[in-house]
Amino acid sequence: MSLARRLETIEVLDEHGETHRLGSAWAERPAVLVFIRHFG
Repeated sequence: MSLARRLETIEVLDEHGETHRLGSAWAERPAVLVFIRHFG
């Protein structure tokens, strides 16, 4: 299974605590996924 296929099934939380499937971000157009590490 490709990385894109595995990523599209992952669910993430937004700033309001609601879950969203990652695959919906690029369902209609390309998207960039950036991981930012937070130290705090």
